[in-house]
Amino acid sequence: MEGKYEGKTIKLYIMGDKYKNIKSIELSNWSGKAYIGNRKHVGILQEFDDLATPGVYFLISENEDSYQKKIYIGEADEINKRILDHQKKKDWWEEFVVFISKNSNLTKAHVRYLEKKLHDIAIQNKTTIDLDNSNTPPSSKLPISDCDDMDEFSENIIFVLKNLGMIDFTRINEDLKEKKIEIENPVVFELSVSGGKGTKSRIAKLSIEDSNYILLEGSYIRKEISNGFASHNYVKIRKQLELENYFIQSDDDAFLILNQNVPFTSPSAAGAIARNSSVNGRKEWKLKNGMTLDDYENSH
Repeated sequence: MEGKYEGKTIKLYIMGDKYKNIKSIELSNWSGKAYIGNRKHVGILQEFDDLATPGVYFLISENEDSYQKKIYIGEADEINKRILDHQKKKDWWEEFVVFISKNSNLTKAHVRYLEKKLHDIAIQNKTTIDLDNSNTPPSSKLPISDCDDMDEFSENIIFVLKNLGMIDFTRINEDLKEKKIEIENPVVFELSVSGGKGTKSRIAKLSIEDSNYILLEGSYIRKEISNGFASHNYVKIRKQLELENYFIQSDDDAFLILNQNVPFTSPSAAGAIARNSSVNGRKEWKLKNGMTLDDYENSH
């Protein structure tokens, strides 16, 4: 087999009748462990000795009127008791995922660091995550070696959540944060955006980063929502981005301008936000030479 594949093995164990099919998750060469279940499993969690330890957790539900998932991120000294408390006080969530250490090496300081890091990443993912946390959690001061360990631990958490289809996290790397992508990465796709009758079309720009689609800072966004698009699920995300000041007014009243890079899991979603109408992103995003995004991805 040609090429080198740097993958990971996910071990998924589905428990028997006594535990009503709670799932445990492990990765190869990782000290972490996850448990996945829903509200009916919360009482059973109290029987697990390894869950009476520090950990981080996610409460999850589907948003019926958008493509986002509603989540809450937290940490606790005794993770099973905290989930039980949330069962009594929060009625919106359907599933939970908890992450602990198999060798009990996570401390309160570690899980507070993880909670803050995962919270900050979730904040970046406006298009896939509706974060329920009302406050920004505090972090904790750790030795540099522990920070490195917890950064790797958080990456494995994200890997598990993404590859099991539970939460679609996108990590925005430092090049994107510094808005250098057009210099660092020459593969930029363009989409013509009409402002409506009597206006000159403008351009939105997109790039691919780690299998995610980044609508680039400086892209033009149609201000008016087309009639056929007003009830679309993407409109909620579009309005959320506007409410949180992701757009500034352009020199043309028909357009807004995106003022920071925004990750999407679908090129059609990115195009829909720019055009305020439905878009076949794989066909309509194109390189300057006319190659479609679909053709580009099929050739790479």
